[in-house]
Amino acid sequence: MVNIQEIQEKELSDRIIDHEKKGGALRICVFKISENYLGELPDEYLAHLVTARQTLEKQNYEWNFHLNKVAGKGQYRNFKFATIDYEKLDSSGQKIDLIHFLGPHFDIEKYKPIVRGQLGNETLNSYFYYDTEESPVNKVDMNKLDADFRKLYTENKGWFICTLMEPPYNMRLGKEILKRGEYVLDFLEYFFGDLSKLIIYSWNTDCSVVFDAGKEWWGSYFWTVYNPTKQWYIGIIASETD
Repeated sequence: MVNIQEIQEKELSDRIIDHEKKGGALRICVFKISENYLGELPDEYLAHLVTARQTLEKQNYEWNFHLNKVAGKGQYRNFKFATIDYEKLDSSGQKIDLIHFLGPHFDIEKYKPIVRGQLGNETLNSYFYYDTEESPVNKVDMNKLDADFRKLYTENKGWFICTLMEPPYNMRLGKEILKRGEYVLDFLEYFFGDLSKLIIYSWNTDCSVVFDAGKEWWGSYFWTVYNPTKQWYIGIIASETD
């Protein structure tokens, strides 16, 4: 038995809601795990597994709640209600390192996000360090960074920075790449703190229909992250389509 409770703090709730209002695709749950009635704590894998289960259970509930609202009489047979396939989930946890998790859109040595341009045809689909001027001379070769990343991590379980900043519809953060980069850094500082101390697991995305939408093209992602400074177990689900 694991004693796990979702953290209900105003600042935490406000930040999660703000991310969704800005158009973000991440669905975030934060938990605290404490000793059970026997005075025992779960081992690392079990703690992350229970976090994954609880996160997915909440997302399934929201999925099914929405379907129940929109389904008309006799239409239920046309809907896929969400359940957890525990056989696919429970043994699927894979521990990944920080660079794998963050993906190529974050320079860990410089501690800087690399963000998509916003201003016009010359820079709109190019990438820049967030604290540089958005001009062609400052373009980052994202194609090379992406290719190098894929060689290093042939089975990509990461890509977090991209999912944070590039949902199917643009994040409502204005047109300044500086502001966008500052949003990334603030997000990382609040939720994760010291990145070097994080323990991160990636999970199977075939264990619920909530992941189906992202498989069309954008992507489906499922992580649990332990922040030891705050003693937070963070469940993150991302799966969207246009």
